[in-house]
Amino acid sequence: MESKREAKLDALIVIMDYGLNNILKDIFLKNNIPLLILTHGYGAAKSFIHEILGYGGTKKIISLSIQTKKMSHYLLQEINKKIDLSKPGTGIAFTIKLSSITSVLSNISQQAEENLRIGSEDMTIKSKEPYHLIVTIVNGGYFDQVMEVAKKAGATGGTAIHARGLGSKEGMKYLGITIQPEKDLVLIVAPSERKRAIMENILHEFGLNTPGHGICFSLPVDSVMGLGANLENIEELNDPR
Repeated sequence: MESKREAKLDALIVIMDYGLNNILKDIFLKNNIPLLILTHGYGAAKSFIHEILGYGGTKKIISLSIQTKKMSHYLLQEINKKIDLSKPGTGIAFTIKLSSITSVLSNISQQAEENLRIGSEDMTIKSKEPYHLIVTIVNGGYFDQVMEVAKKAGATGGTAIHARGLGSKEGMKYLGITIQPEKDLVLIVAPSERKRAIMENILHEFGLNTPGHGICFSLPVDSVMGLGANLENIEELNDPR
């Protein structure tokens, strides 16, 4: 059974232009975040368009951390103070509720919050779940094609992380050496009303019975900042009620 402590934990995911790498790292280091994964990926927009408009490049810094709800809201505020998310293409930050977690990780997250001594004021944020994170795992090299069909259904952007398949049927032998094919992990945050159409478009073109050999699933987003030129929940972050 899920405990009350587990129900209050979030996965905080931040995707930023790679040029903001050091600023994002400083925010996490300053607050002594114990559970943090940093990697890099690539955005959907072409780099020369980004450069002309001043929106940064296609390379992205991606962070995943496990936080208490108070910590995740506090870090969203800190990110918003240091990084101008009102500028399109700068980045996005969002949280997803965790359904369960090991007791060790839960205790570490709780201790991090206590060490920082976050107050309860200005921490209330409503869970409307107006957005979903659409995750697509497809054979390597299909990111641009996936984004093309996703945008036809209303997606405004996405991020790719290069990965490797480890399934037993994925391995290919070459000179006696098993080589695992590359995968693209495609992350798209989209409004709930567009989720179904985006996923159907992706699976129709790149499902398991296609050369893309892809799968697709979605997760409800609890709070989000930085979609387009809007800070979707910033009023709630600063509302003491």
